[in-house]
Amino acid sequence: MGKRLKLAGLPVISVLLILCLGCGSKQSASYASLVKYDDQEYIGKGIEGAEAFAEADLTLAGTIQKRLEPDQYPDTHLSSNELPEGTEIYVVDEHTLVALQEGRRFKVFERME
Repeated sequence: MGKRLKLAGLPVISVLLILCLGCGSKQSASYASLVKYDDQEYIGKGIEGAEAFAEADLTLAGTIQKRLEPDQYPDTHLSSNELPEGTEIYVVDEHTLVALQEGRRFKVFERME
């Protein structure tokens, strides 16, 4: 009788242990690096040196007006969940924007379809 009671209690203890461990984990969700420009969303794709755009006719689109938290989705023109306010944004073509970073490097953003 004593053995059966010990074996029957093992699954209950295991389930309680799993539940307790699961409750303690805190995960924060965040979006990818995003920029909102002219009612379109652009997603960050990487960093390029200035030489990558030496032949491109870059047009200043403006500067980031509003920086959001990483877990927020940009919803207004020239807002971002990564780039600081004042970051210069340039149009490369109808599908690509770049953000001027330190050291004459550019963060590339591609339009989400």
